[in-house]
Amino acid sequence: MMIYYMDVSKLDINRIPFPVSEERIKKSNRYFHEKDKKLCIGAEILLNHALYKMGIVDQVFDTDQYGKPYLKNYAGVQFNLSHSENYVACAVSDSPVGVDIEYIHDIDLDIAKNYFYNNEYEYILKNPNIKTFFELWVLKESYMKMTGLGFRLPLNEFSIKISKEISLLNDTDKYRLNVWNVCEGNYMLGVCTEKRITRPVLINLEDIKTITNKKSTDLKCLKGVDAL
Repeated sequence: MMIYYMDVSKLDINRIPFPVSEERIKKSNRYFHEKDKKLCIGAEILLNHALYKMGIVDQVFDTDQYGKPYLKNYAGVQFNLSHSENYVACAVSDSPVGVDIEYIHDIDLDIAKNYFYNNEYEYILKNPNIKTFFELWVLKESYMKMTGLGFRLPLNEFSIKISKEISLLNDTDKYRLNVWNVCEGNYMLGVCTEKRITRPVLINLEDIKTITNKKSTDLKCLKGVDAL
């Protein structure tokens, strides 16, 4: 399994030195704000980088009935993408996987009372701070994304328990979850999957640039992701 995250705030969308599909460029143009364009393009850059490290350069993407993208020509490779504020995140595995990254900001903790499970709200009351809320939020959203349902699965229909280990209550499938406070404590990143979870790795745009020329040659036939 690979979990990557990357700052895209310095990405120049007018001079993109990375292989990016025409479909992704078209999608980014539908956004009004430059920050959203950077997140859209940056997500594919990070995913392509992860796939390239696996030796995959001929990826063909499609979306399922719920709009979740998948690799059409590599059925054994699963991935998920997320973005928030200035960062994008990517998780790649050989089993279903969900990832969520969120910028930590002020929020009314009573939101949890209305949308979270009772034991989750009690956990927040015992640890009343913003980071506690976002710990639960990214874990819950990563599970929702892993199922492929996203927000079609209501937040209050399942419960996450955080103790020495993180678990999904009444989980018969034994999903694995983990969460990290990253980017100097300013972001929370959560992952859910069926297999062993590895620690997330920070990727820099400059690191990707060093192999851009080779990737440009290898990715001539790339077809892009049309949705996150």
